[in-house]
Amino acid sequence: MKHTPLYEIHVAHKAKIVDFTGWAMPMQYSGVLEEYRTVRTKVGLFDVSHMGRLQVAGAGAVAFLQRVTTNDVQRVEPMSSQYSMICNLDGGVKDDVFISRLGRDTFLLCVNAANLNKIKDWLSRQRDEEQEKVTIVDQSEDVAQLALQGPESRALLQEYVGSTIHGLKPRQCLEVTLGRVQCVVTRTGYTGELGYELYVPADRASETWNQLRQVGEKVGLKPAGLGARDLLRLDMGYLLYGNDLNEDVTPIEANAAGVVNLEKGSFVGAAVIRRQVEHGTVKRLVAFELLEKAVPRHAMPVFVRDNQIGTVTSGNLSPILQKGIGLAYVASAHAGAGTTFEVEIRGRRVPAHVVSLPFYKRPKRQTAQSS
Repeated sequence: MKHTPLYEIHVAHKAKIVDFTGWAMPMQYSGVLEEYRTVRTKVGLFDVSHMGRLQVAGAGAVAFLQRVTTNDVQRVEPMSSQYSMICNLDGGVKDDVFISRLGRDTFLLCVNAANLNKIKDWLSRQRDEEQEKVTIVDQSEDVAQLALQGPESRALLQEYVGSTIHGLKPRQCLEVTLGRVQCVVTRTGYTGELGYELYVPADRASETWNQLRQVGEKVGLKPAGLGARDLLRLDMGYLLYGNDLNEDVTPIEANAAGVVNLEKGSFVGAAVIRRQVEHGTVKRLVAFELLEKAVPRHAMPVFVRDNQIGTVTSGNLSPILQKGIGLAYVASAHAGAGTTFEVEIRGRRVPAHVVSLPFYKRPKRQTAQSS
């Protein structure tokens, strides 16, 4: 398995290490539920350095990214970010990505760990076809990525870097000095809480991690692992590649039309996506809540009477809502809000209904903090 620059720290703090898409990653430290609650009420620190980081730069970078992603890159101001998707020719999702514009012609793409090589190869082939003036550099080994998430994250960073962090709005970026380390901070995350992601030189990652933990002690900071991260993202209905997304589904089928801009002109996969917008889809990803106490899991079948109409892609018991929640692809006729169906769990069919996202909404005091 591959190791992030923080692997030795995880081992020293007795984290439970698991194989996650070929990476030795911490599943938990003190416990999944404790880490989950810490992020919801205080602040948690995640190592997400297994993610891929690609720099796309050059005079043709904007035009190139416009053509290979679904969202409108031209709308991204310097030092801000955008959620988008990269599709194949049939509109299937090759990856969902965050694009940060660090300069007029310089972009940082954060891609899923398992898709890094696939996306590098795909982008290189697309570039070669047009011979655009753009370079693609894999910075994954040179740059580490940390996620500081939770209602106390801003107060912690303010003490660390000063008041410059206070005015950072969602998806904006900032170059700062953390202690003695130069890094980029983005107002992004995968938990639904007020939070930041930090891009630091790989050889300074341990120093930054230890300093954040030291500064964060007074506000209850704890390290958190992949187990808590998955529960937190599911509360919000955030998509997980490999579960909720793959190359056999389009952004429209994944209920992610918000990251598609058909007005910007042609892009890879646009023809199929446009056709689905105009004529509908056979299946659709929906969010559901169970109406009885049970725990839905990935790959469980979904029924209406005795007809299987779909399959669960993500599911769990939400610790904060105390109910089973999940995402599932179902026949489009059963995708409307309030529609009921049954999820087969251990041989028993449990009633569920379709709901709007997010499952969990932050208390108003935290929402005010994040404005």
